Amino acid sequence: MKWLRHLPEVPVTSALIVTNLAIYVWMMRVSGMKAGFDYATMTYFGANIVGTGQDASHWRWVTAAFVHRHPIHIAMTLWVLAQIGASVERTIGSGVAGAGYVLTGTVGNALSSAINASRHNSMQSAGASGALMGLIGIAAAFAWRTGQKGIARTGAISAAIVLVLGYVIDLDNVAHVGGVVSGALIGLACARGPRRLPRGLDAALVAGSAAVSIAAFVLVRAYHGYH
Repeated sequence: MKWLRHLPEVPVTSALIVTNLAIYVWMMRVSGMKAGFDYATMTYFGANIVGTGQDASHWRWVTAAFVHRHPIHIAMTLWVLAQIGASVERTIGSGVAGAGYVLTGTVGNALSSAINASRHNSMQSAGASGALMGLIGIAAAFAWRTGQKGIARTGAISAAIVLVLGYVIDLDNVAHVGGVVSGALIGLACARGPRRLPRGLDAALVAGSAAVSIAAFVLVRAYHGYH
């Protein structure tokens, strides 16, 4: 549990943990203190939906990365986020950790929507796994590019395990692939620049990520309710 003591050192990762947990508690309160949520509740709070006759706005690609179905789902997210998010934030910066979570989660959900729509599949998906895979991709690619082969290998193995588990228990592996590939590209780009981003850019990425996430929830809640 050593990672708990280090959370104050990584404010963006801590904020992401608090945000995910707060949204889950909010969902419990609205649903009558249920620990697990039905289709309508998940849709209402921003799950990604495709092919159901409900118009899923593109903002759901963002909100779905913060919405979780049941206690095990949210617990696993918080545990992994506390570790991989903290690693990215300490190594590359708060801006990359925040923007990486939002961007790779969005890319993963967008790719999942596109693939499922092309196959005429109905789908509802939610959870931070695409964003977490994105952070793994950032960390692994950055480590590989900067000569930290052991860390890169660990990240690659972690990503492979998630993909295998996703296949075995029928998770949204398209979102996982979208997240890890987009994350790897971010990691490679970061490795080509300065070790840490300028303070102003770092702050702008954090603020921009927060603004996009808040706007997404406001718009989804404004235009989508129970159906």
